[in-house]
Amino acid sequence: MKLKCLVIDDDPLICDLIKHFCSKIPEVDYCIAAGSGQDGLQVLTSQDINLTFLDFNLPDMKGDYLLELKKSSVPVIMVTSEADFAARSYDYDEVYDFLVKPISFDRFQKAINRILLVKRSTVHPALTAKVPENPEFIFIKDGTRKVKIIFDELLFLKSEGNYISFVTRDKTTLSLMTSREIEDKLPPHFIRVHRSYIVNMQKVDSISSEELSIGKYEIPVSQKHRKEVSDYIGETET
Repeated sequence: MKLKCLVIDDDPLICDLIKHFCSKIPEVDYCIAAGSGQDGLQVLTSQDINLTFLDFNLPDMKGDYLLELKKSSVPVIMVTSEADFAARSYDYDEVYDFLVKPISFDRFQKAINRILLVKRSTVHPALTAKVPENPEFIFIKDGTRKVKIIFDELLFLKSEGNYISFVTRDKTTLSLMTSREIEDKLPPHFIRVHRSYIVNMQKVDSISSEELSIGKYEIPVSQKHRKEVSDYIGETET
């Protein structure tokens, strides 16, 4: 399936640049543009879009507000000169990458490749058919080796840029991947509690409003994910 892209940006030069970059990538079917947040929301609700390039500073709303408004789970690549939001954008599950202006084609292509990698790993039937309904383990790449990670032994996962640390009581294994690539493969008792942490709730010793404890580890709970944690606790207590 080829990507049908939408760029939401009030700068015609940025729109033209992204459309030009898209035309150079075979996996992109087409790219259309919207000059405001409202126009972008209308396109998202009326057309079959499966990738959005979103400017942070729109004339009628901020990009983070549009992320709150949009109903679909269409993947988003942020386009911004706001370095602060570039890091904060990972608070939003639908944001897969960000491009800082001025945009180079090489960096643009890396962002597209990340989207394609995630889509292939989550929707390709040859891959999804191999994932059992209740998996007990997964193999991850650690350098040149494939390492077996047993879910029952895993305490939590920590995202560190393009790497994930898989932490057990005995060791930590680092793998070149993003949390979004692994999240759908985890059992349901693994809950995201922070943009950087996914926790095995069966291993949690104590929870407060702002953090939880697993053995010697203190893990932050972000405001965005507090309800999800509370809901999980409520389900396990009933």
